[in-house]
Amino acid sequence: MARTKPSLAEALSPWSAPHDAADLLEGFRLSINALAKAQHTGLPDSMRVLQIMHLGKGTDLAALGAEHPAMGVRRVGKDWTLDARQFDLWAHGQVSVFRRKADEAAQGRRSGAGGRCMQSKMNLF
Repeated sequence: MARTKPSLAEALSPWSAPHDAADLLEGFRLSINALAKAQHTGLPDSMRVLQIMHLGKGTDLAALGAEHPAMGVRRVGKDWTLDARQFDLWAHGQVSVFRRKADEAAQGRRSGAGGRCMQSKMNLF
């Protein structure tokens, strides 16, 4: 079975692990910044944006933009793309939120059941 790269939609899914979502979104943010810089525009080429985000169609990006209005999804002609500066600001904030959630989850795992550790006295043999 072929393994695919996670998409922006998967990174933003409520079922994603916060640490993984933060790493994915940070990668997307950096890639979009690099694309905008290479193309010398704040509205990079739609097809390249879709490739970076691992999305199949512009409507997939539009749907994510509707769910997350601050993301900076824009329609240019008949294509959907991102406002790179707005996406950078939004993604940076989201990464911070995901990292905080990951830290809180890690603290919860470390403290366990109220900070107590249970050990069984049952003999397995």
